[in-house]
Amino acid sequence: MEIVGYYSEEVKITLGTGATKRATTGENIFYAEELPSGEVKLSLLNMAGQLTTITEVVGKEEFFQRCKPRPDFVPPDKTEKLGKVKEKADRHASRGNLHLRKGELNSAEFEFQSSLKFDEEHVRANYGMVKVHLERGEEDEAKEILNKLTSIDALFEDENKHVFNEFGIDLRRMKMFDQALDSYIKALEINDKDPILNFNMARALIDKKHWKQALVCLERALELKEEFPEAQKLAQILRTKLEKRAAI
Repeated sequence: MEIVGYYSEEVKITLGTGATKRATTGENIFYAEELPSGEVKLSLLNMAGQLTTITEVVGKEEFFQRCKPRPDFVPPDKTEKLGKVKEKADRHASRGNLHLRKGELNSAEFEFQSSLKFDEEHVRANYGMVKVHLERGEEDEAKEILNKLTSIDALFEDENKHVFNEFGIDLRRMKMFDQALDSYIKALEINDKDPILNFNMARALIDKKHWKQALVCLERALELKEEFPEAQKLAQILRTKLEKRAAI
């Protein structure tokens, strides 16, 4: 009998590290299809019951060891409003941020991961996971997610503006200067009339030692916001530096 349909797999989830490490169980739902080779392709569904891009191909023996049929599973109607999915993802991300502020890293991680099961590109949930990893000193894991975030267009939308500003600071703090610069360039392509974005772009250019371009961004920031002492101070420092270089 050909394998095709929905199957589930029980999975163990590990939260936290070291003394705070704990295990729990969950369930993955797959859409399974038998291939001409006799192997089985598994396509993972998110918590909204929608197919994701995460797939794997396994042999039949492994498939039957891991998965059991789910004839009761009913996929969501294609006309289901995406707003409901977004609402659930937002709710979990908000809970995650509450736990994060309290220093409850395991609970925060659980909520952020729950949000990402609804929407794997959810900006606040991904960035929340960055914060969790940084709190634990797991810089490599944080960098991996930061790299992923640079490709998520929603990061640059107005509703995520506050997240983007923190994101840029973290990129620079972790010496990911090229990624920071690319991110500010993309953000300014969307909105070049934001003085804070221009100021932060200048800071990223300074990290790359592009003094003249940085000064242009600072002057643009001051055009947009006259009372901007941080930009005024930094612009004066750059003017002095450039004048000294020209005099040599």
